[in-house]
Amino acid sequence: MTELNELIGKLSMEVQNEDKKASFLNSIKLIAAFYKEHLHLEDEEIAIFLTNDEKTILSFAYPEYLVDAGMIPVGSTEATAASIFRRGIGIIENNFQQQRHLSIFEIIRTPDDKVKPLWKMMGTLIAAEGEKIGVIEISRRGETATEAGEDFGESDLQFLMGSIIKIAPYIKMVLPPDFRGKIA
Repeated sequence: MTELNELIGKLSMEVQNEDKKASFLNSIKLIAAFYKEHLHLEDEEIAIFLTNDEKTILSFAYPEYLVDAGMIPVGSTEATAASIFRRGIGIIENNFQQQRHLSIFEIIRTPDDKVKPLWKMMGTLIAAEGEKIGVIEISRRGETATEAGEDFGESDLQFLMGSIIKIAPYIKMVLPPDFRGKIA
């Protein structure tokens, strides 16, 4: 997996950056670009949620247009990200619109000024050194189910889980201690 090794090399350089804010932002963008390329995604189809120190809320670290959109309580029974965080397991939902879920973030217009519901989704826990630090969700979005594209398969989830395990330590190294969304 040469591309993953290249990403890890870039993240290794970022953690040495003295500008901690830039290091964090650059690392998140590098990680998103990696998944965007390898899973053929649009920016709005990658969601990286990170938790606060108390492990009570999840906030968007990516995509950028959702960073100020709000926070998700870890105890939420409707938010898929919260469920993944609590349970610590990966999931695939190829009929996501038929599942009970928190849909508030789906009605926020994407940067191309469209409302694109999530039709298919997979996600997994981000953990490093035995500590839960967030969740990554990959989705297929579109104005219609047909536009959203193909289903996720077990190999997609295994790729996500296998790669995020190797990436997570670098996220932990650059994660601001008081993270709650936007880095001012």
